[in-house]
Amino acid sequence: MGSSNVLGGLDGPVVICVGVPTASLVAVIEAAEVPVVFLPDAATLLAGLDPARRESHRVAECGKLRLDADLREASWFGRGIPLPAREFDLLFALTSDQGRIWTFADLTVQVWGRPYVGDAQAVTSAVKRLRRLLRQNAPGVRLESVRGIGYRLVVGDPVPNQADWPWSVPPGG
Repeated sequence: MGSSNVLGGLDGPVVICVGVPTASLVAVIEAAEVPVVFLPDAATLLAGLDPARRESHRVAECGKLRLDADLREASWFGRGIPLPAREFDLLFALTSDQGRIWTFADLTVQVWGRPYVGDAQAVTSAVKRLRRLLRQNAPGVRLESVRGIGYRLVVGDPVPNQADWPWSVPPGG
């Protein structure tokens, strides 16, 4: 259900929490005597209030890594990277704010769309799967662990036709 449907379906007062840390969100839900709506960011809120303000095409780029969220396509040096939905969403979040250290809580909210309750296992498992796919398809892209906090995307630009890469360009090709 889109945010405009949720907001339009509420009758009476409501608390809208936008990008609120998990601890604060839990406190608001426990204390509120009215419905609480959580939205991960201001863009989601604005899109729900005014559908004309929705971004027309969401693309995140970092070096030679490009992700198109609307087409659900990822590429490295122009070559497609096959990614399952969850891994795509995780990489899109990390790519959308390069250099940022994404906490387990931030990733849980952004990628899974639910509040973080202290269990980092889903994020950790998805990162392991994504790292494996990136090693095979985008060797210059790394997910760096920041111990006890979360992850950061690091992108280098190695020469794209090294012979040891599985998708290297054959000589003269």
